[in-house]
Amino acid sequence: MSSEARSPVSLERQLSRLLAVLLLAVLLLLLAIAAWIGRESAIQFALSRLHHDAEAIISHLDVRATRITGNLSPIYLQPLSGHYYRVRFDDGTELRSRSLWDEPFDIPAGSGTGAHYWLAAGPLDQQLLIWERVFEKEDTQFSIAIAEDVAPLLSAIWRFVWIGVLASLGVVLLMLLTQRWLIRRAFVRLDRVREEVRAVRQGNREAISIDVPAEVRPVVQEFNQLLQAWKQHRERSRNAVGNLAHALKTPLQLILARARQREEPEVEKQARRMQELIEQELKRARLTGRAAVGRHFSPRKDLEALADTMATLYHHKALHMETRIEAPERLQLDQSDLMELLGNLLDNAAKWARQHLRLELQADARQLQMVIEDDGPGIHADQRQPLLQRGSRLDENQPGHGLGLAIVGDIVTLYDGRIEMGTSAALGGLRVVVTLPLEPD
Repeated sequence: MSSEARSPVSLERQLSRLLAVLLLAVLLLLLAIAAWIGRESAIQFALSRLHHDAEAIISHLDVRATRITGNLSPIYLQPLSGHYYRVRFDDGTELRSRSLWDEPFDIPAGSGTGAHYWLAAGPLDQQLLIWERVFEKEDTQFSIAIAEDVAPLLSAIWRFVWIGVLASLGVVLLMLLTQRWLIRRAFVRLDRVREEVRAVRQGNREAISIDVPAEVRPVVQEFNQLLQAWKQHRERSRNAVGNLAHALKTPLQLILARARQREEPEVEKQARRMQELIEQELKRARLTGRAAVGRHFSPRKDLEALADTMATLYHHKALHMETRIEAPERLQLDQSDLMELLGNLLDNAAKWARQHLRLELQADARQLQMVIEDDGPGIHADQRQPLLQRGSRLDENQPGHGLGLAIVGDIVTLYDGRIEMGTSAALGGLRVVVTLPLEPD
């Protein structure tokens, strides 16, 4: 599948996913550290109590009689209370807490003389923290192993961890929603950029405002520069046509004069043909000269300017031009293209008209239809279609060379429209109907 066919990537979704992964990773790491710290703190707290209880056992231990005198904490008398001790002498004699009842209390051999601790399974699914150390009293060595059930502490720690996990998920969700709100709030300014781009496309603006976020400003500036360069290039191209036509007029007048002097009719004929081409280009430059590059077509305003131009070009005929417009204020069609299309059609109609011209323009949401009629001699049905070909003319004695209608055909084809020619029922001359599709807003 080509890259053009792929669905667009959402920056918001990408940022949300990245933030969610990072937040979850950080929070889970913090929870793991907190769980480890909690577990170690609970174990150290329990070990401190076991150490104190071991000191109490030593103080009440009669090593000669191998028994404990005095009373220890009652917790060591309660059966399977979770608090146990065992004193072992070198001769194998053992003293065990009553709380052990008949349960075994095995200590691994070779534990060494230093204090050490470990976790082991106890009775009734208890999890015992066992602390052991070798002591010496009255020249007698013995070891004390003392244990406490830390399952409740560890269970509380795991409850804390799960509460932390749920709270972390809630925090992540809240942060993602907050990030989404902030991103959408920031993207509102990009929506304004999109609206301004649409306004440029519709001809309502000349450029995009640079009052945008810093990350987007370079793109906007590049777009404005590209738009300005395109307008300047198009304007220079149009001006160059007019300038070239003006520059060729004087040399052609000289060629015509020399052709008449030397009685060379073929040279004179071709020079006149070139002169007509130049006049046509100059006329096109005048017709489209009032069109702003990059703007959309405004029927009422632009047709008024076009009617004034026709009146100036054909002032010697005193033509009466009737217009009827039923269209919005602005259409999404290039102003210069429509001015050139209508200018060529009206110029052709005015050239052959006797007194009357009629222009009807109607537009709806789907299409634009233009009807141009005149009271001239009209065109036979067999001769209408060839007029859309470049260089085709009906009357070699009349000014013109057929290029105007060919340009009309090119513009209509460019917009995927259609053009029809017939006879005007009202005026009797040529009736041209041009239909162009419109893009939806």
